[in-house]
Amino acid sequence: MLIPLLFMGDVVGRLFREFAVTLAVTIIVSAVVSLTLTPMMASRILKHDPKQQEGRFYKASERVFESMIAFYGRTLKVVLEFQGVTLLIALATLLLTIYLYIIIPKGFFPVQDTGVIQGISQAPQTIGAKGMAVKQQELAKIILQDPAVESLSSFIGADGTNTTINSGRFSINLKPLDQRDLSASDVIRRLQNKLANVQDIQLFMQPVQNITIDDRVSRTQYQYTLEDPDQNELNDWTARFVTRLKQLPELEDVATDQQLGGLAVSLVIDRTRRRGLA
Repeated sequence: MLIPLLFMGDVVGRLFREFAVTLAVTIIVSAVVSLTLTPMMASRILKHDPKQQEGRFYKASERVFESMIAFYGRTLKVVLEFQGVTLLIALATLLLTIYLYIIIPKGFFPVQDTGVIQGISQAPQTIGAKGMAVKQQELAKIILQDPAVESLSSFIGADGTNTTINSGRFSINLKPLDQRDLSASDVIRRLQNKLANVQDIQLFMQPVQNITIDDRVSRTQYQYTLEDPDQNELNDWTARFVTRLKQLPELEDVATDQQLGGLAVSLVIDRTRRRGLA
């Protein structure tokens, strides 16, 4: 059970490697002690004492052990007398396990409902700053009309997160759970149906999580990274890859942060050195 964890890669392997090594070493040390030190100490320390020399602690602990064995014997007799009921209980346990496996959220980190939704808007690259502001306000108006939304904040323009003018950000605060009838994921689905009517802009939303393994703001929950030293080839294959993913019925809100046809560049100016050169 532990050996596969030692050879796992990526994030899962890095998180569980120390745990796997600790348990593996513990089991090995325990096996060595059990086969060598424990028998030797038992032969030296444990000795048979006559009944009249047994202490109070020994007698009390022996009564506890005997009562546990007797209780196990009584329960075992009951199980053997009702074998049909026992098999039905075992079958019901198996079915319940399968049912819980189906309904319980699965994944590396199950999706949490923290009451905050992160959104990234994306418009065509030809849009201007004023047009982007208008579209952003249209999205905000529809979002605030949702009964589960309490407030929001909106940002547009190029900065450290938004590398282009045609992208923006939303931080949507939901009402407490006892004041809304849907979870954060269900609220996102409801908002997506309403926001689909807004032309020339798309909003990608996902619930904000307390535990994340990514260090950047993403449009979607899952990410796939393509790398290529040739910018033109990267643009070509990015378009093909995104088009193919959009054709899969299991996926929705497929997007890319690759700006086709150009490369976004951020400049940091050292004003102190600039004045010295002047």
